[in-house]
Amino acid sequence: MRFVRNEIQTPKLLVAQDKRRSLFFFLMVAGIIILVMGFLAFFVTFHYQNLVEERWGVPYRRVQTYALAIGGAGIILYMIGALVLGVPLRKTTYYKLQTIVKNEPFDPPRKGDFTKPVYARLRDLDDEWALFTEVNPPDADFIIPQVITGPGGVFTTYPINMNPQRRIFEDPGPEMEKASRKLGSALDTQVLPIIVFATQKLVQLYKENFKTRTRVMHIREIFDYFDERKGKLSEKQRKEIEAKVFDFIKGTPPG
Repeated sequence: MRFVRNEIQTPKLLVAQDKRRSLFFFLMVAGIIILVMGFLAFFVTFHYQNLVEERWGVPYRRVQTYALAIGGAGIILYMIGALVLGVPLRKTTYYKLQTIVKNEPFDPPRKGDFTKPVYARLRDLDDEWALFTEVNPPDADFIIPQVITGPGGVFTTYPINMNPQRRIFEDPGPEMEKASRKLGSALDTQVLPIIVFATQKLVQLYKENFKTRTRVMHIREIFDYFDERKGKLSEKQRKEIEAKVFDFIKGTPPG
């Protein structure tokens, strides 16, 4: 299966390749290293506080203060380098620092987004199948989390990992069904909406508590389901549909 994303959705390097040899990039990396060393020293000092005081004759809390000061200096160095290189300081996590050091595209998991687990289940489908995300059909306010196209047709999926019995749970079925019909009209083909739960138990609870408007299944069923859907669309039809779905993507940047 292909995972198709537009320019906005495509993960990018937080530091461009041509800037990785600049003074400010080395300042960022040095800041990260100093920060790690400072906080490691803080916790090691706490763990071996008696040994520190006996060997160095200095109260361990004073050593911890020095360690925090070193960590703070690392943070300042990182912030200076990041500001100059245009790396956002907001939501600076371990994963973010890791991608900078390892020179990897920044593609953090989104809260409430289960595209990666779904793609992991479907990635062994052949490349006639394609997965799109954040699709906004014409005349619809609802953003469809995922659209899957392939030889077996066009499908929309809404993955959920929440107990349907919780008070804050909102049934996406009606909106999914409506948005899928509008997408089908725009593509001039039938679109089948599917709500995907993390477990079979959640599927049962959903069916017990809500009027089912779409097909419902759990994530372990989806590979076999799509693998069995064959022979409905020709190659020409699939390419035309993929092009239209791509234009309907209302993407947001990773992170």
